[in-house]
Amino acid sequence: MGLQMNLGAYLERRGITAYRLVKATEGRLAAATVYGLAARPAQRIDLATVGTVLEALSELTGSPVQVQDVLETLDAEGDQRREEARRRIAAPRRAGKAQGSAAPAPEGEWSVPDQLAEMRGRDL
Repeated sequence: MGLQMNLGAYLERRGITAYRLVKATEGRLAAATVYGLAARPAQRIDLATVGTVLEALSELTGSPVQVQDVLETLDAEGDQRREEARRRIAAPRRAGKAQGSAAPAPEGEWSVPDQLAEMRGRDL
């Protein structure tokens, strides 16, 4: 089981906009940070950032906001997808031709300048 910070869901439940949260942080967090956290759940986040967000939310709501108020658990399927993605990222690259790359030109073929000269009908 995993956890993620789902600030966007919390804001939506409380009717608070990301813009209001940005203003409530009073420059302690970059607007891009707040908008990013509101746009998608975060699984890794700096604790100082969490503290600042919780303080600002407490000011906006008028009641203490605890870290568990913005956390949610991930289901087993979500955990499995995340683990598979980690394995794919960490897997060593296979030797040989890279997928999607062009095959090398066979030996004895014209060079690029020769091909260009032929297409233009003159020597380079």
